[in-house]
Amino acid sequence: MIKKSILILFILGIIINNSCRKDKAESDHATPYILKIPKGFPQPVIPAENPLTVEGIQLGRMLYYDPILSSNGKSCSTCHKNDRSYSTPLFTTKTGEKISVPPHVNLAWNPTYNWDGSESTLEHLCLGDFGPDFFNTNMSDLVYKLTNHPQYPHFFNVAFNVIDISQLTYDELQLKIVYAISQFIRTMISSESKLDKVMKHEANFTPEEWDGFQTFETERGDCFHCHGHPLLTSNTFNNNGLDTVHEGRNLGRYLVTKSHHDVGKFSAPTLRNIELTAPYMHDGRFKTLEEVVEFYNSGVHWNSPNIDPLMTKPAKEYGLKLTPTQKTNLVKFLKTLTDTSFINNSAFKSPF
Repeated sequence: MIKKSILILFILGIIINNSCRKDKAESDHATPYILKIPKGFPQPVIPAENPLTVEGIQLGRMLYYDPILSSNGKSCSTCHKNDRSYSTPLFTTKTGEKISVPPHVNLAWNPTYNWDGSESTLEHLCLGDFGPDFFNTNMSDLVYKLTNHPQYPHFFNVAFNVIDISQLTYDELQLKIVYAISQFIRTMISSESKLDKVMKHEANFTPEEWDGFQTFETERGDCFHCHGHPLLTSNTFNNNGLDTVHEGRNLGRYLVTKSHHDVGKFSAPTLRNIELTAPYMHDGRFKTLEEVVEFYNSGVHWNSPNIDPLMTKPAKEYGLKLTPTQKTNLVKFLKTLTDTSFINNSAFKSPF
């Protein structure tokens, strides 16, 4: 009798142990993903509440390209096109305002998002896409489509241990979706432009590109202050003298802080793949790189409120006074910031 009881307890122990292992496997089966940081890049800050996982990134990549999230046929990729460094020419709001769409490149290093820095986390930035200006998502329809999809129930399970999508509240589901998409976007790293290769002694500039580099990296052009290597952005807010009068979205950072010291200030964009992301400035007012260079050369409004001191340094109050050749060569250098391996990386393209 004692032996029989021991045998029963032994069998129960095996069952309980296997059950615990199964529960653990179901709750802790997402595989940590180690982000490969390019040499010379700083360490990005990954939110503790949304660590990178193989499964989360895979789900995020699917959702990035899938119009299933919207009621209008749009997806993230609608406004973030591969051949434009995951950007698009312009986005028109419902009020008719034009906004230049920042590219999805190296966003793991951004401390804020949007031209005015109105969002402090990538996750919260992505939440806005559910609204009427973008996806105009019908959440009840989305729950039905995801729940009855042949793949998504499995991927939500392995990425976030979501056993039943329909049991999530709308807010919980949106959060899981933006967690996944944010994970995917943080893997979209560009670090193999010609400039990077020159820095690693793997390539050489042409004489014209070298001259343009000298303009960029010296007081001749002063570009490097806001667009230094490797990120090619200072991630700061600056008034670069675009306007003397500021209204609407042209108020810039002021719309967030309500400080008059921030009128006309905008986030300094990364110049990585700048050749691919026309038009330029927050409102897309310049169509070509040549127009941008000419603006800094002769078009800066030195009397703009809060203009950055870099724009009006001694002897440069009225422009850089670059020669035609120097301007041409500066554009040639800017084109060395194009990273074709980034836009051709199959890991970032549609999985469908």
